[in-house]
Amino acid sequence: MTIEIGAEAPDFTLSDTDKSEVTLSGYRGRKSVTLVFIPFAFTGVCEGELCTLRDNISAFDSADNQVIAITCDRQPSLAEWKKQQGFGFPLLSDGWPHGGVSKAYGVFNEDLGCAERVTFTIDMDGKVVDTFATGSLGVGRTMENFSESLSKL
Repeated sequence: MTIEIGAEAPDFTLSDTDKSEVTLSGYRGRKSVTLVFIPFAFTGVCEGELCTLRDNISAFDSADNQVIAITCDRQPSLAEWKKQQGFGFPLLSDGWPHGGVSKAYGVFNEDLGCAERVTFTIDMDGKVVDTFATGSLGVGRTMENFSESLSKL
């Protein structure tokens, strides 16, 4: 089961592409967070979604919102992907324990060993104000989905 709207977002600490630790609660009181779970790096749909976020990052910046993408892929792969695509937001590896954060949020697909395509928008107090999914690993989220979610902050 995924985290409900109004619930406190589960805290976590994961490594980013620079091997630095990123902790969700570190944003409390400073920025809201758009937590974007993606199934796999280097795939067309996931790349398209993150490129959309990259190309529209000003919408998040103007809302004092930090985009954070999470996938079960390993840090070295994510570092190369970030370098190739110029993503300016954290890409976090949920690789060990495999899918631990995805499981905490109720979005881990046990059969495929990856996160489902789900987004959580978290306010500055650490509460989930919105969550949305496309319902299919093969269907990407649109900027309209993200904009609508940001409007709930």
